[in-house]
Amino acid sequence: MSTNSEFTVSDSTSQEPREWCLYGSVEDGQNFQEVQINRSGFRIGRRFGCDLRLMWPTVSGLHAEFIMGPDDQLVLRDLNSTNGTFVNGERITGEVLLDEDDIVQLGASEFRVLIRNDSVSQIEETKDFSFLPSQLMALEDLINGTGLVPHYQPVIKLADRSVIGYEVLARSYSPELSTAQQMFRLAEKLGLSDALSTACRTAGLHHAQNLPESQILFLNTHPSELMQEELLDSLEVLRNAVPDQVLMLEIHEAAVTDLAAMAVVQARLDDLQISLAYDDFGSGQARILDLIEVPPEILKFDISLIRDIHQSSHKHITMVQTLVSMVRDFGISPLAEGIEKDAEAEICREIGFELAQGYHFGRPKSEIPAS
Repeated sequence: MSTNSEFTVSDSTSQEPREWCLYGSVEDGQNFQEVQINRSGFRIGRRFGCDLRLMWPTVSGLHAEFIMGPDDQLVLRDLNSTNGTFVNGERITGEVLLDEDDIVQLGASEFRVLIRNDSVSQIEETKDFSFLPSQLMALEDLINGTGLVPHYQPVIKLADRSVIGYEVLARSYSPELSTAQQMFRLAEKLGLSDALSTACRTAGLHHAQNLPESQILFLNTHPSELMQEELLDSLEVLRNAVPDQVLMLEIHEAAVTDLAAMAVVQARLDDLQISLAYDDFGSGQARILDLIEVPPEILKFDISLIRDIHQSSHKHITMVQTLVSMVRDFGISPLAEGIEKDAEAEICREIGFELAQGYHFGRPKSEIPAS
């Protein structure tokens, strides 16, 4: 960023015209995209008719505009916005000259400034523009535990619909990293998935104030940490913190690739008195014969097998029922995930599911109801 608002005319006249664009997320939860600044006077704000509408409440109706200066220079002007326009973390007054890779913040939106031209068909692959500074700060807060707001979704027994426990789901108040998918997408790119996963379990246990010790607290894992010694070390810390709480560790069934190593993990979990559940069974190849070599206490059937099962073909229902029967024969409790309708719940109960969870029984909440 150049803090001098005077435009400097370059002596070069042979260069290709520079095409400026912004790179970032326009809406909460939306993937990053390029927004071309295609004219001088390109306006940003919430008002209808702006070249780029940002519907954050912290963005003014007419918030800021981009102006093309001499020699294709790009100038940013604040339009007396209520909450200000920031470049590289500093609030601007009037207008400033921008440089490539400057970070522009307007309300909760943040963009990197890029230059495109006819010889460049896409962003250089050697550069990683998939995250921005504010996201890095938010991720640091999440890993430190200060930015996490764990949510809890009930797991019920289908026979009488009583609650047997709660699954911890990762959430935060950060608008750019509010869901687990957004958090871990960034953490994976930075090699911090294991640290974030540990932080989510720790926060989930810490905030589970109203959970009776006899009910199960379901804790999730990230596939990358499954065979890491740090996973078991972190679980030992949690067990020591709550020696009497019933705990269950959820592992994605697709992550169970080394049965011998998984048997070692299960033995350590037994020592810690932590039960095992396999998650998302059936989302890919249903490797039931592999999984029973290291049997879990609970096997969660993926939502893809359960959604609208009351309207599914007889063949589909029979297939699921057969899998459920096999699981129960091995002493494993089958759980139906993602139930949203009573009719789904009834079919699942009829074909042998013992447990279930989904919006029909309760949406994730930041607090566990007092028993």
